[in-house]
Parts: sequence; structure tokens; C-alpha cells
Amino acid sequence: MKFVYNEKKNEEQRKILMMRPTVAEAQALLDKDDTDPYSWYVMGTALAEEERIEEAIDAYSMGIMYAPFYAPNYFGRGRRHNAAGEWKQAMADFTVAIQLDPSNWTYWYYRATTANVRGGLLQDSIDDFRQCLLLTDPHEHYPLIHWLYTTYAELGDYKKAEESLDLIDCSLKAPQMDYGYERAVQLYKGIVKPEDYIDEEKMAKVVIDRPNRVHFEESHMLYGLYWYWMIHGDEKKAYDAIARLQEIGYPGTFGLLKSQPIARKLGIIK
Repeated sequence: MKFVYNEKKNEEQRKILMMRPTVAEAQALLDKDDTDPYSWYVMGTALAEEERIEEAIDAYSMGIMYAPFYAPNYFGRGRRHNAAGEWKQAMADFTVAIQLDPSNWTYWYYRATTANVRGGLLQDSIDDFRQCLLLTDPHEHYPLIHWLYTTYAELGDYKKAEESLDLIDCSLKAPQMDYGYERAVQLYKGIVKPEDYIDEEKMAKVVIDRPNRVHFEESHMLYGLYWYWMIHGDEKKAYDAIARLQEIGYPGTFGLLKSQPIARKLGIIK
């Protein structure tokens, strides 16, 4: 299978990821055509914004019922299954989305993170993250390199973790939504010093303007800091990073979820 970067598709996908519709807006679309799969996608996303997860899953399923070859509804439903802790169902939906639209890097990315965070399928996730590298522009690679670095570290292969850093050009600016990942990769490559790594006051000015976004970004930044210190042989500072993450980590973020088994092992949480 040939993978080709598609700038227009990636930009459209980024807009979909940032979509924050209301239920009223979604209902207005459905009132015009209640068989339209996109309108059901909007409704599922709107319900998810209100944390009505089961209803959101039902909405995406309605869209699939009317248009079983429309990939976004499998993607949306997979995200909500994942949020509900139903990782196998999520993986199944992401896999269908990939089969329907294999050039959409986001589908590969969410399957990779689900395999990694929920399923513990680390090597499988690495394979999918590497597929994402083929489907994205270099300035979009920061999250992928963060995941490769931390996953190889988790597998105990610090050499491959360091080698993964050669896959990115840090002179490129990441999209705003990837601020924390960009900062993390700069830390791993030695561009940013650990003592300058996290500056909440500065972050508040540059991250996406959303409630709790600073702690959202800090969650994966601190998880990355843990592995940075483990690779550099300072277990005390690694412990401190995980402990801090348990204090401020934003619920449901990948960084916090990945850190919790480590925190339990270290006796930080029960």
C-alpha cells in the first residue's frame, strides 16, 4: 500500500478534530436530512462535548447505519469507545476507518494511541506511528516522535529512543495544537534545558485558548520528562515528574493515563 501526504486532507482533518458543535447546531443539520452521515457525526461530536458518551456512540452508529462506508463515524465512535474504556471496540472502529480511508493519518494515530495506552500493544503502536510519519508533513511529526521516543524507552530500548529523534527537523514550527509535543521533542534533543522546559505563564499565552489547556499540555510534557530522566539515569527526577503529573494531570489525557501504572508501582498513588 502506498502512503502519500495530502496537505488538504490533513488540514480538513485538523478542523474536524477542533470542531466543537452544540447539540442544537447538530439537530438543525439533522432536521434538514436525518439520513446524512456527516450530520450524525456532528451530533455525536456535540453529545461527546457534553460528556454524553453513550448517546454519542449511538449517534455515530446511526450515521453508520445510513452510510456504512463513511469513515468519520467509525472514527468518532472509536474515540468515544476509547473514552469509555472499551479499547477493543475502539480498535475495531479505527481499523474499519483505516480500511475505508487509509490515507487519513488521524485514523492511524488514534489506533496507535489506543493500542499503546489501553491495550499495551507497544510494538503495534510503533508500527502505526511510523505509518503516520508517511502521511504527514514534517512540521506535524512532533507528536509522533514523542510517542516513538517514549514507547521505545518503555520497551527498554533507549538506543532506538534516541535514534527516533533523527526523524524530525526541529527548525520547523509545530501546529498550535501540538505545542506540548514540540516542547517535549525539543527537550529530548537537548534544545530546551529541563529547568526551562515547563513555564505555565508562558504556556498560557501560546497554547490553544481552551479551559485547562495548560494542564492538558503539561500532562504529556511531564510524562515525556519522566522518560527523559530515566534515559539520562536520574531516577529521583523521573520520580518527581511522575509525582507532579499526578497532582496536575488533566483527566483522560494520554500522558496521565500512561503515567498511572508507573505512579502505582512507585507508590505515589494506590
